[in-house]
Parts: sequence; C-alpha cells; structure tokens
Amino acid sequence: MTFSYTGDIIALRAFVQADLAALERYLNHPDLAGRRYIPWGFPQTAPLSTAQIEKILLKWQEVERGLRLAVVWPKEQAVIGHLSLDWGWDPLSPDIGVVISPEYQRRGCGSEALQMGLRYLFEETPAHSVGSTWVADDNQPALAFMEKHGFQMGGQARWVGMNSGQPFNMLAGDILKPEWLAKGGAHAAGG
Repeated sequence: MTFSYTGDIIALRAFVQADLAALERYLNHPDLAGRRYIPWGFPQTAPLSTAQIEKILLKWQEVERGLRLAVVWPKEQAVIGHLSLDWGWDPLSPDIGVVISPEYQRRGCGSEALQMGLRYLFEETPAHSVGSTWVADDNQPALAFMEKHGFQMGGQARWVGMNSGQPFNMLAGDILKPEWLAKGGAHAAGG
C-alpha cells in the first residue's frame, strides 16, 4: 500500500533503504530509550547496531496489515521520526503511534503526524475507534500528548517491567471517530 501525504509542517511517506542512517541516528538518541516503538525482539533501551536497524526497516516494510511511515522534515528532506498504523487483528479498531526525534519535538511535528494518521484511519478505512500504542506510565510527555489529542485512557497492564529499579505499568487509550470529529477531525489535519 502506498501512502504519501504532505501537511503544513511535515510529510509522511514510505521508508526507503536510504533512510537507514537517519533511522539509526534518531532511534539511538538516548532520550528515546524505551520509547522507540520498534518491533518485538529488539532491545528497547540499548543502542541498536546498524544490522539491527536494517532488520527493523525490513520488518516495517513487510507489515501486511498496517503502515510504518517515515515522518519527514520537508525543508531538509530529513527523516525525523515514524508513524505506525496497525490494524493487525481488527480493521475497525486499529492502533496508532508516533515517534519524533527529540531535536524536532515541540514543533508540532508529532501532532501533525498523529492527525494525518487519524484522518487516514477514520476517512479511508472502516475504523470507528483508534487505540494508542501502549505507553509506560512514567512517560508523562506521551500521556499528556495523548490527552491533548482527545485520547481517553482505557487500559492498563500492571508491573510489566522495571525502570531504574522501579516497576512500571503500561497504559493504553483510544479515541472514537465522533470524538475525533468533535475535536476538529479532518480540519485538524489540514483538511
């Protein structure tokens, strides 16, 4: 499935082999440790090797029931993050996740990528509810981001891991299509 879309701040497109260096750079940023949202089986906090980055890109390109899209800063044509759309088990309630390189955070890039993804899911697929990727309960910026965009917290997995010697929970939220429309829907994504 091909997907390319340009917004006011960023563009979304399929990943290509030439994106490996950019992926390695932002996925290995220390501020993203544990917050990279990469496939299972890869270390979530340790630095990733070039070979591991190549395997991650290959897994993303092989996804059949979802999309992994590069978030691009158009002014420099730089890959600055990724958007995950996953309807693996149910196309009526897919999941969405956004990762932005720390150097580009707080510029509206994540918000625009999220809204573009929601617009696609709610307007181009049968989705009626979109869930968030699971977020650690100590990731306050991500939780605030979800709340800002209308996600309601609805699920919790308790004590799923340890962070600095302390157990943490994973939280999940969702947004229903009528809630997204009430928040501005397509207008929030440049539509």
